[in-house]
Amino acid sequence: MADLGASPFTIDATAAYTIPLGVTSLQVECRGGGASGSLGGSTASRGGGGGGGGAYAKRVSIRVIPTKSYTFTVGAAVAGSASNNGNPTTFTGEDAVACTAAGGTSTTDRLAGAGGTVAASVGDAGVIFAGGAGGTAGNTNDYGGAGGGEGGRSGATGGAGSANSTSTGGAGGTGGDGGDGGKGGDNAGAGSDGIAPGGGGGGAGGTNNVSGGGARGEIIVTYIINKTKSFGGGVAATGSMGF
Repeated sequence: MADLGASPFTIDATAAYTIPLGVTSLQVECRGGGASGSLGGSTASRGGGGGGGGAYAKRVSIRVIPTKSYTFTVGAAVAGSASNNGNPTTFTGEDAVACTAAGGTSTTDRLAGAGGTVAASVGDAGVIFAGGAGGTAGNTNDYGGAGGGEGGRSGATGGAGSANSTSTGGAGGTGGDGGDGGKGGDNAGAGSDGIAPGGGGGGAGGTNNVSGGGARGEIIVTYIINKTKSFGGGVAATGSMGF
């Protein structure tokens, strides 16, 4: 079992980590996974909508027990070529206190997928931000809408993906310091994958083509190590040291 790395520690795949001695509380930031783009409507020449970006959520303090192992669940990336919703990212410490960032959603037609929502996420008040919605594909051509951007720790909702035009797929939404959404597919082309962490995939340029995949999520863990000082064999004071 691996020890939790030096603070701040970024986790990009689901794993269990052991809490270091002296650490009793974690600040946890979660980013949900992005959704894939859509393949488009029932008409083969119609483009697909972009997938939604993942949400962002933060807990300033989650109690943990030193030397105990905890699982950090990071929303895995999802493939294009099908309409796949993004996976949530979550961590639960002691007292059932959790941090969860919702994944984006995908559709099965030209309409945009929604970004991961505040309502489906869990964190401290005022520090939960939705992912950006995907872009809608037009109903008269075969260019895909773009994926939405990831919600951001800077206080920004993820940018929405652009709708397509009659000459190009939509531009990916800007992440709120998370990952950007993937570009929508051009005429009879594939949508681009979302950028990690949490960008939504671009819609396919027609149902005979491939949509972009949704990017993985992420967890950022920050903590301090409480140090005990002793003088002359007796404990005199305690303090903390940031890593």
